[in-house]
Formats: sequence, structure tokens, C-alpha cells
Amino acid sequence: MDKKHLQSSIENLHRELASTDSIDDESRKLLQELAQDVEKLAGNTDAADDEHATTTGQLETAALRFESEHPKLAMAVGELIDALGKLGI
Repeated sequence: MDKKHLQSSIENLHRELASTDSIDDESRKLLQELAQDVEKLAGNTDAADDEHATTTGQLETAALRFESEHPKLAMAVGELIDALGKLGI
């Protein structure tokens, strides 16, 4: 169930990115790369702890960055963080 929740969270982030016109290209690319990193981590439970921490830290930074201007994106990123936590990542 948790991996399904994670995949749903990734899909939600992609939907929010697709529907947000006011985000700059650099931020859009960053979020797309983070979503790819999350997908890789979810598929590779043997990934190093520092890789998990780096990706989670980047997600947390992104959520804070978008909180005021793009609250739906921030919420989608927060969902990813929660889903990773539930998987122990």
C-alpha cells in the first residue's frame, strides 16, 4: 500500500507541475529531477542512506521554497516526503 501511495504522490506532483504556468524553468526541472530520484529510491531499497538523506533534504528545501508562491506544489512535495517516510526511506 505504501508504494502505491508513493506512486500516487509522484503522479500528483507531475499533475501540479503540468498545471502550474507561473513556475520558472529551473524550478520545474529541479522538481522533475527530484521526482525521478524518488522513483529510483523507491525501486532501490538498497540505496545508500546518504542518497536517501540528500533526496529528502532537497525535497524539504523545495517544499519550503514553494510554500508561499506555489502552495499546491509545496503540498505535493510534502506528500512525497511523507510517503518516503512511511516506506522508511
